Amino acid sequence: MTSLRHRAGRLALLALLVVVPPAVAGCKSSDAKPAAAPGIEMAPVTTTTTAAAEPVVKDVLATDATPPGAPGYTLTLIRYTIAPGAKLAQHVHPGVQMANIDSGTLTYTIISGTATVRRAGGEPAPVTGPTTISLGPGDSVVEPGDMVHFGANDTDQPVVISATLLTESDKGLSVAVSTTTTTAP
Repeated sequence: MTSLRHRAGRLALLALLVVVPPAVAGCKSSDAKPAAAPGIEMAPVTTTTTAAAEPVVKDVLATDATPPGAPGYTLTLIRYTIAPGAKLAQHVHPGVQMANIDSGTLTYTIISGTATVRRAGGEPAPVTGPTTISLGPGDSVVEPGDMVHFGANDTDQPVVISATLLTESDKGLSVAVSTTTTTAP
């Protein structure tokens, strides 16, 4: 299990290092899209231009349904834009997600489990739930599949997050979960 997690983490990091820098260096919306490598699907970018923006816009930038060394998993590069005042549902990722805050401040709540958080310029450190922290530009988080969490944008500016996920191919990028509490009679 640990070996698969380490492999998944390395693949996700490799995807960020290979895809993100060329994608953002000097790109304009009028630039042509690069050709996709075999087995990699380039998805169109989703934008919201209406006054009533969606709470969360998910721009899938690329996917690989057959990443090397990870049979049964899909590798996804995505950008999330979380609108001011939006709150995500409690969820898990059926695999691993590595995310970096590009802009804004995310209120990040871990219901159960442990994430690895790296503050901008700092060292990675475990953060175990239940807890709520703030993540800002340059902060990153690694979320294993058994960690129940959610994010919220409690500010008046959008939060933009770049992420790479390595998830089980027969499941979505995230799975909503509910936590139940019992009270004594």
